[in-house]
Amino acid sequence: MPLSPTSVSPSVLVVGAGPVGSVLALTLLKNGIPVRIIDKAGPQIGQKGAGIQPRSLEMHHFLGTLPDFLDVGKVLPPCAVYKIPGGTEILKTFEMIPYEEPRPDIPYINAVMLGQHRQQSILHRHLKKYGCEVEFHAELRSFKQYDDHVLATIIKRSFDGTEIPEVIKVPYVVGADGAHSTIRRTLGLTFVGDTRDDVNMVIGDIEVKGGLDRKFWHLWGGGSAKMVTLIPTEVDDNIFTMIIAGNEIDHANAVSGRDELVKTITSITDRNAIEFGDLVWMSRYRPNIRMVNKFGEGRVFVAGDAAHVHSPTGGQGTNSGVQDSFNLGWKLALVLKGFSSPSLLDTYTEERLPVIAAMLDKSTFLLNRGLEKPRSDNSNWTRGAEFKQLGINYRGSSTLVDETTDLTKDLIRSDSYSLASDGVVHAGDRAPQAPGLEVLHSDGNFTTMTSLFDIFKPDHHTVLIFSSLRSKGEEIPSELRGYAKSLVETVLILPALSQSEQIASGQQFGVDLVLRDGGGHAYKGYPALPGLCTVVVVRPDGIIGAIVGGVDGLRQYLSGVFLASK
Repeated sequence: MPLSPTSVSPSVLVVGAGPVGSVLALTLLKNGIPVRIIDKAGPQIGQKGAGIQPRSLEMHHFLGTLPDFLDVGKVLPPCAVYKIPGGTEILKTFEMIPYEEPRPDIPYINAVMLGQHRQQSILHRHLKKYGCEVEFHAELRSFKQYDDHVLATIIKRSFDGTEIPEVIKVPYVVGADGAHSTIRRTLGLTFVGDTRDDVNMVIGDIEVKGGLDRKFWHLWGGGSAKMVTLIPTEVDDNIFTMIIAGNEIDHANAVSGRDELVKTITSITDRNAIEFGDLVWMSRYRPNIRMVNKFGEGRVFVAGDAAHVHSPTGGQGTNSGVQDSFNLGWKLALVLKGFSSPSLLDTYTEERLPVIAAMLDKSTFLLNRGLEKPRSDNSNWTRGAEFKQLGINYRGSSTLVDETTDLTKDLIRSDSYSLASDGVVHAGDRAPQAPGLEVLHSDGNFTTMTSLFDIFKPDHHTVLIFSSLRSKGEEIPSELRGYAKSLVETVLILPALSQSEQIASGQQFGVDLVLRDGGGHAYKGYPALPGLCTVVVVRPDGIIGAIVGGVDGLRQYLSGVFLASK
């Protein structure tokens, strides 16, 4: 239930109110954890990290924010490459990320474009439903850790510039405070990597009043010499995102003012007919490719750009940051509620560090490829399926249990960005969607339809019991009765052609929900163990935590996540 907007002491101070901090705050609030979220600046402006990858869309489904994102967001437009000189003749068009038809197991298979400022606005509206208002112009100045709390000094700035100090006591602090993170520096985390002095860009948003249509991602030039791309936003506001790059450009002059910027764009595009309006924002940018050695220390953690920065190629940054938050949020909630040991928080670093290392490698590869001479086959610009982030996995996590395979094998571990080489879903992978599930009602009839994505939520584990015979699965609900009901939802999934006696058994099974796999997608998408019962445990972040054949395997997983049941 949403929290009342009272002066309840927060359990977590979130520093930074962009998408990364806001997703963490919302995840905690949905778990009933009081949150305070501050940001030293005001609301964001500009598109910035506008590409939302399919895995992030799934996360927003679980958080309940997806409908608002899809109401405004659009798929990426095709790219048009122009002939130089002249700048008006289209040499070719291509899809940077080719459109794919949604699948039953992957309903959100195409990336969506939505400006970061609009993402932030949507998330803040959802925070307000829980009585949580973002405090802008409030800066974390310093903090000190103790055994059971953190003392944080916050400086608020009034409209007249007056600084108002405040000291608060909180159990945990999370820094989503950007690449120049105060929290990261104070913790003394290393931030090893490179600054790419060979790559200079001017980025920003500018109004285009005429001379350029909105149905293309426009591109002039390429390689390391000089290039301009103008990308329409997802709404008809005449705003385009610009990227100007190349070693033959005077970047300092280009960012000296709006008029010089327009002259630079015009000289590269060779088009004088584009009518530019107001400049929204711009910045000179050089890619930094860095990551922390760990994601926290004691009671203080970092996420997003505070933990890792990279080139913008591949559209991985904000997506990686919000997934940091989604990984950490449910774990913090369990620890704060006393259901899990603080050692569970160690798995935040354990799980996210390999993913981010892989992400930096892949986005840097794209950056280097883009600096090469443009190719006729568009390979400088096209993106592989791995950038949709559906293969991101935690198969190296110490908490997982998988009785279908040995997760330590190289064949299975593969890399943290890809599905296992055997092509099978394992513990540590994303849990596939399965639509067309029929809900069993008390009268023995199946009427309501649902899907697994509508069952998965960020405030509980979901235990899926694939069984057609009561004799092999009824011990699972019995084992879970010792845990708080809010922690776990048990779901019995019967095969599509279940007979009346199987349905009757399901009604007496003792689970929270009985479903029949009418479309056959659940039994197709999830692995089956030999025998009459397979149990799949799905974590609050939509990751498979365990695939086991009975109560012993289930008990092993639960003991690695929760404190002993009462």
